[in-house]
Amino acid sequence: MDGIQDIVKKVFGEITAKTIVEQNKIFETFEKVLKNNNISGAKISGFKNHHLFIEVDSSARLYQITLIKSKIFSEIKRELPDVEKISFRIGKVNESI
Repeated sequence: MDGIQDIVKKVFGEITAKTIVEQNKIFETFEKVLKNNNISGAKISGFKNHHLFIEVDSSARLYQITLIKSKIFSEIKRELPDVEKISFRIGKVNESI
């Protein structure tokens, strides 16, 4: 029979693994959507309460993305139904990551 420590480690291990898989899916989907729409200079800065936060590298890029925001959102929503809202803001985007 497992001790409480073993049970806690197992539960946290399963939660961590699930979270990593979900995060990877969000990043992969976002990258695919950007590539499909010929957009660079953007990165995910967070995901909280079904709200996806994205930083872009310039005001020009923010304008470009805003024009097709609904298309980007619908493509992301198709792959990730948990996303209910998407927001863009200007921030520091490091392309090498």
